[in-house]
Amino acid sequence: MDFYLSIDGQKEGPISQFRVGDWIDSGKVTESTLGWHRDLDAWKPLGEIPALSPFFEKQAKEAELPEPPPLPAEALKPAAEVIVEPSNFDSDGKRPFARLFARLFDYTMIAVIVFLSSDVEFPQPAPGESFSDLFARYMEQMQQPEAVILARTQFIALVVWQLFEGVLIHMLGTTPGKALFGIRVVQDDGKNISIGRSIGRSFYVYVLGAGFYQFPFILIGGIFSIFRLNGTGKCLWDQHLETKVMTKSLSAGRIMLAIAAFFVLVMLQSVKFS
Repeated sequence: MDFYLSIDGQKEGPISQFRVGDWIDSGKVTESTLGWHRDLDAWKPLGEIPALSPFFEKQAKEAELPEPPPLPAEALKPAAEVIVEPSNFDSDGKRPFARLFARLFDYTMIAVIVFLSSDVEFPQPAPGESFSDLFARYMEQMQQPEAVILARTQFIALVVWQLFEGVLIHMLGTTPGKALFGIRVVQDDGKNISIGRSIGRSFYVYVLGAGFYQFPFILIGGIFSIFRLNGTGKCLWDQHLETKVMTKSLSAGRIMLAIAAFFVLVMLQSVKFS
């Protein structure tokens, strides 16, 4: 139902019933303000129009409420554990590929550190060598004791990283890869995630989302996570643990920084072959 109002001798309208209610609450119009809608024969004070009586009754009830006492001093103290979400973060946090590359960066960082500390040297392509011959030499190298030790060390390093990642998210809400791509993880209420829940989330993602970084489990987990994220807005672990992911927009500068960071990791790995 649309209304017309007479305010300071000027006709205002058409105005919806709820908009008139807002004006009544704000004091812009009163019971004596004249109004009209198409079922009325003439202009009437708003207080005499039945359709608007609930707004005036609400206003009267609110006026009768006693003044509440001051809040206790403890309630005025800011909660130290509450983190105010920065305005440049997007709280829906979808951006599945940004999250994927952030995790890939962290994984690559750990892999490069382990590789540089090992004695293994992977075969490099020789001039004119076919891919099948290079692959055969690679598989032969992977059977060597040094390569087995490297694989075992890599597995242990990733398990240790899950603990360290949980600590970082608990303290900072991010990791090197997540910070690079403008990603932050917090509880649904915006607070820091507790240490236990944060470490649990890290292993949750490691097993179900990343599939221990082993093919084909990593592919299955990644596809399932992307479909669930796009369908429900949250991955399985964030839904169960009541956490959420906030992301920043990927500007050109941030994309270039990410490319440069990946390039640095590749260059560090190539130092061993130089």
